[in-house]
Amino acid sequence: MNRLKVSDCYARSPSWGKDVRTRDQSSKKNFLLYKLITGLALTMPGLAFSSNEAQNAPDFDLSFLQGDGEYLDVAELLKYDSVAPGRYRVSIYVNRNLVGRKDIRFDKHSKSGRTEPCLNMEALKDIGVDLKRLSDAGTLDEHQPEACYDLGQLIEQATVEYDAQQLQLLISIPQAAMSRSLRGYVDPELWDYGVSAGFSNYQFNGRRSEYNKNSSNNYYLGLRNGLNIGPWRLRNESSLTYSKGQAQQFSSNRTYVQRDITALKSQLTVGESYTSSQVFDSARFLGVEMSSDDAMLPDSQRGYAPVIRGTAKSNATVEVSQNGYVLYSTNVSPGPFEINDIYPSGSNGDLQVTVIESDGSRQSFTQAYASLPQMVRQGMLRYNTAIGEYASNNDEDASPSLATMGLAYGLTNSTTLVGGLQWAEEYNAINFGVTQNTPWGAFAVDVTQSDSENQGQTNQGQSLRLNYAKTLTATDTTLTLATYRYSTEGYRTLSDHIADLRFSDGNYTGRARTRFDLTINQNLGSQLGSFYLNGTEQRYWNLPGSSRQFRAGYTNTWNSINYNVSVAHSRNDPSSTQRDMTQVALSISMPLGPLPRSPRATSTLNYDDTGQYTAQAGINGNVMERDDTYYNLQTGYDSTSGTSGSAGINAVTPFASLNAGYSHGRDYQSYNVGASGSVVAHAGGINLGQPVGETFTLAEVPSVSGVKLASHNNVTTGRNGYAVVPYAQPYRTNWVSLDTRDIGADVDIKSATQQLVPRRGSVTVARFAAENGRRVQFALSRPDGDRIPFGANVLDEQGNVLSITDPQGMAIALVTQEKGTLTVKWKGKQCQAEYALPENRDPNKLFDHIETQCTSII
Repeated sequence: MNRLKVSDCYARSPSWGKDVRTRDQSSKKNFLLYKLITGLALTMPGLAFSSNEAQNAPDFDLSFLQGDGEYLDVAELLKYDSVAPGRYRVSIYVNRNLVGRKDIRFDKHSKSGRTEPCLNMEALKDIGVDLKRLSDAGTLDEHQPEACYDLGQLIEQATVEYDAQQLQLLISIPQAAMSRSLRGYVDPELWDYGVSAGFSNYQFNGRRSEYNKNSSNNYYLGLRNGLNIGPWRLRNESSLTYSKGQAQQFSSNRTYVQRDITALKSQLTVGESYTSSQVFDSARFLGVEMSSDDAMLPDSQRGYAPVIRGTAKSNATVEVSQNGYVLYSTNVSPGPFEINDIYPSGSNGDLQVTVIESDGSRQSFTQAYASLPQMVRQGMLRYNTAIGEYASNNDEDASPSLATMGLAYGLTNSTTLVGGLQWAEEYNAINFGVTQNTPWGAFAVDVTQSDSENQGQTNQGQSLRLNYAKTLTATDTTLTLATYRYSTEGYRTLSDHIADLRFSDGNYTGRARTRFDLTINQNLGSQLGSFYLNGTEQRYWNLPGSSRQFRAGYTNTWNSINYNVSVAHSRNDPSSTQRDMTQVALSISMPLGPLPRSPRATSTLNYDDTGQYTAQAGINGNVMERDDTYYNLQTGYDSTSGTSGSAGINAVTPFASLNAGYSHGRDYQSYNVGASGSVVAHAGGINLGQPVGETFTLAEVPSVSGVKLASHNNVTTGRNGYAVVPYAQPYRTNWVSLDTRDIGADVDIKSATQQLVPRRGSVTVARFAAENGRRVQFALSRPDGDRIPFGANVLDEQGNVLSITDPQGMAIALVTQEKGTLTVKWKGKQCQAEYALPENRDPNKLFDHIETQCTSII
């Protein structure tokens, strides 16, 4: 009996008879069914390859197929090998993530006869397998490092597949068998410098105002320009402003070249830039800077997190939760354990650790966790250093030489040491401090000593800074950051020293004496809303009084109505001419319908301590239910200027973000327009796109325009087949996926998903293999009129496999030539069939239908 262990979808599928040409209404259904059948057939070699059992040719029961499978040929579908023995450079994917690109040896298995990859101890280590665990279990022989291991037998539920066309080794390993030390690790060999490209990121705003028969025009153009050549990145930030009656003004904020230094996990910057603010206040300078880049580190080494230690009584599972969310789980052996690769969400919130023993019993304890920006993990060093010349945006300021350095070192699990040096002509400062994590929160204290000289006058002083951060889990209160700083009268920051030099009489006032910053966020529960408070108060030397800014607010939702109440108070610098002000605001927003895209009505009331008030009401929503176009209409009343009204529209297109608006009131009206986007020039042409970030990507679908990206909203390919993907995460795996639903039947995408690992500031390219042609359904028959057997390969004149025949001898293929010759192979036989496409296609059909007969069988 013929035996076939395949899904019986063929037996249940509709019959495809000889009158298929007349079935216009079912053509799309048949096409989709054919894709399902072909896809299942094409996956069978991979399934056979990934099997962990050494088997000979399997048996298949063919009796359930039409005609008892008398014409069926599955030999081509069930070949084990897709690669000959040898050494190949392959991309290695572990649990769907690209982890490396290495040379792997493929050997013929002595029992199964299949060609399989040789995974020795070095290869297992590279892909992140926990070798110690396997060695302790006795399944790994450390004395034979070159021995090849069957991963499926070595690790339960592990599988290995090889895609010969894509040169990809696809490995699936249970997370429990992975080494925790490699969490979030991406091999630096995969970090991509990208392609040479130039771009300009622009933001334009223009406004024309008419008031009492007078008019004014104001324009602003902000630019962030870049040029990438190899590993180097040239950047410039500049702006152009124009106002009626004034000359246009161009200014450049910074211009520099930058590249990453892989060995040092750092960034090298040369040019006009800003020093790090890790220890000292940031300063604009012209020179060279080298600083750590934490993004290059694995997740397990980034930021700060405590080391969790405990003891397990048996083979146990340890779960770590934060704010009720399980963010880490691992299996441990009996005895003491240590977890040092936790990557908490947020900067605060104690960790709840639960040890689940083999018998189901649980023991729990709390690990205190709060962090400040200065904190790093135990044993980690973060640094920054710069040397050059001070470069103020004020032409009147001096430009002394300067050098600065800052360090942060994780001394223990909960203690970080920080410090730094800063030097300039006639100025120097030294800083030292410590950051401590405690059950009561994270505390940081540091002291800075400064010495400066101005026209023979020496100033010396100290500045003490205290920082505190904590999340109170019991009350769900987040004290994001509380900072207090006190500076003696002789203390100078570098910018203070530069200001002293500007005033020849040394009468520079307004230097800070004390400063206090506080940010509190309080969640009151799902029914009671949330409360926030932000505040700053600063006092000065040689100036009376203080400046103060604070804002408090309450937000909640009742049914579908959102409302917010806030109060703001500001007290300006004593030397300012503006008065103190207190304002209270109430805003309400509600949908005007039950649908998700229903428009929303909004209203706002503002009242200040002088008795003046404004009231506004409006409506906003999607234009014609489009996700990318929004409108807003407003009307209002001001106790001083009377009634007003405004209207605006915003649109996000694949090529730019656009907005326009109009407003009017008593004796005035104004018009405004705006646009933001990017222009990218590269080897494939010039493309317009949405505003791009520091690191971005191009997606290439050769010669196919209008292809949407599923991974990024409202991004499509242009006429040259390229699309600008505006954002990418450096040193991490980024997925770029195409939305193939609307591509059409005449375009064949080999793979709709690509992975990239860009370096910081790079312009990488996700290249998708695509082929244009015409989709054709060939009805193939032998010279005697019988149909071609199911499973026969259909090849083009270059020997490329186009398709596989279905049970009726039909094959849907994409052909790129108007006429040609097909080669059909089955059971060691082959024949050739000629075809010629009709000049025009029926627009109601997804594909052409052509009947063709083989001329001879070899």
